[in-house]
Amino acid sequence: MEIEVAMVYAEALYGAAKDLGEVEEIRDEITQIDQILRKSRDFSELFLNPAISAAEKKNILKNVFDGRVQKEVLNFMYILVDKGRTTGFHEMVRQYCRLMDDAEGISEGVIYSAYPVTDEQLQKFEAETSRLFRRKVHLKNRVDKSLLGGVRLFVDGKMIDASAQHKLEQMANEIRVY
Repeated sequence: MEIEVAMVYAEALYGAAKDLGEVEEIRDEITQIDQILRKSRDFSELFLNPAISAAEKKNILKNVFDGRVQKEVLNFMYILVDKGRTTGFHEMVRQYCRLMDDAEGISEGVIYSAYPVTDEQLQKFEAETSRLFRRKVHLKNRVDKSLLGGVRLFVDGKMIDASAQHKLEQMANEIRVY
């Protein structure tokens, strides 16, 4: 349910940003606020604390961000405070970025490997995956020590399994058939 609510708010903010022609600027600002909330435990606790009134939170937000972010971003933060939706802010930022990527034909993915891949290898995987998916794909590498070798790719809910384990399982299945 949290993702659905976050998506509604992200879509609303994205629509407003698109109308203003400031999609990237607003993404940059909400991403910076998200980083501040992640790094500053005190500010995050204050922003998320239900014991602090909405008026106090909005006053703090105004003091911290007025003149530093666009008024649409500040108003968005005020709406989250008024509606009691501040706990979903991180997910809203993630969904906003995903909407922006979708509009630009970009997908995010993960490549799992037994060992870290080099930047050069990652670029080759991104190029090949982009060709397969017919859209720009950005991959993040995650090490999975359970892999014997090869890689597993996850992009847009799809998996490409080029791991040694998968190939061995395929061979075992073929041998059982005979």
